[in-house]
Amino acid sequence: MKDTISDELLAAYLDGNTSSIENLLIEAEIDNNPKMLEATDIMSDMTLLSQFGAVPDSSFNDFFSQQISIDINTFNEDMDNNGIIPDIQQQYPDSCAIKSQQIILNEFGIDVNEDQLVQFSYEHGWYNADGTGTAAEDVGNLLESANIPVTRQENANVFNLVSELSQGHKVIVGVDSEELWGNKFMAWLNDFFMGDTPDHALVVAGIDTSDPNNVMVIVDDPGSGEYHKAYPLDQFMDAWSDAQCYMVSTDISVPDHSAAMTNFDYGQGHIADVGGMDYADFQIFNDISCGLPTYSVVEGGYVSPTSSLMDAYFDVANNELAFNDIFSNDYMFNNYLNTDIATQMMQQTYQDNIGLINFSEMPNGIDYSSLNSNQDYENFLHGSIDYFNSIGDFDSAMLCQQQLMMVGYCDNYDIDFCSTFFE
Repeated sequence: MKDTISDELLAAYLDGNTSSIENLLIEAEIDNNPKMLEATDIMSDMTLLSQFGAVPDSSFNDFFSQQISIDINTFNEDMDNNGIIPDIQQQYPDSCAIKSQQIILNEFGIDVNEDQLVQFSYEHGWYNADGTGTAAEDVGNLLESANIPVTRQENANVFNLVSELSQGHKVIVGVDSEELWGNKFMAWLNDFFMGDTPDHALVVAGIDTSDPNNVMVIVDDPGSGEYHKAYPLDQFMDAWSDAQCYMVSTDISVPDHSAAMTNFDYGQGHIADVGGMDYADFQIFNDISCGLPTYSVVEGGYVSPTSSLMDAYFDVANNELAFNDIFSNDYMFNNYLNTDIATQMMQQTYQDNIGLINFSEMPNGIDYSSLNSNQDYENFLHGSIDYFNSIGDFDSAMLCQQQLMMVGYCDNYDIDFCSTFFE
């Protein structure tokens, strides 16, 4: 191997002094031999590692930044009300979290600039001028100061992310910028020697699911200044996972004066469908995803139960199988699901939506005392769906279908629906 890639050439590569052709040669060798670094004397020079601590245009400990585009399936060129792509470039090396919050504040109609927010954050102890920027727990403080409530979540997943975007919420995520901006070798080197290194904040504009086999995450990046930059889902998840999949989301949707919210249904409070599935059905998958780890270690390698659930999601969305069929050995997520957490999330979804079903309009209403088993309630729901469809109450029919999915989930995991969900 050393006859192919010399120590001198590798050193030049690490210093950024190789040609594009030499880069291709070295990266091909690294792909073929991941242990390459262990065979070189260069890696013993630990002074080299000190160069990796600072990522251009971001701070080492500064997380997050995001903007939302409501159409989850396809992305047009969202611009501001003047037809101009907004300037999202941060002005300081470590102000990505502040710039991200500025983007959101501006979308909420609050006219502040980055310099004002940097000064305000510094005065309140939320921004360190020593190059460490904004601590994770302080991201969102600027939004809260403007009476925009936020939720901070660690170990989130792509379903949780899409759920926030679907409701018109703004989301800021933390990432390892090298996973997005750099080459995979440098990202691997950082993680190998220094562990996960989240160092940047950026704005998630949406999730493009138009091609289920090539899901893309769309971001607005204050560090690179790129607007609506698309990344493959696995690359984004790799970068996001280095920040323990941390995200900060607003609890309210952007006002309708924002260009990105032109087609948002504020009456519903969410988009109609996500990747070809009704939003109500998507909620059940989101609930299940909360009971899954983002990654698990198996025999020294990594598997993604959430990715398995995504496969199941698209199979159902594309009518390739029924919802109840996802609970099989064909989908690895079943081996990792924490049903206590998933059921707890599903109970909240039930409580949020049960009052929206017009059972009182049915000839006999609903008699909970007569429903003593999963089968009883399933039969009742089928009858309810037929009735609501016959009178044109399709929203109630859709939410009854959502509850049928809950019953199917309970059947698979031997959970008594009536005692678990009925008050």
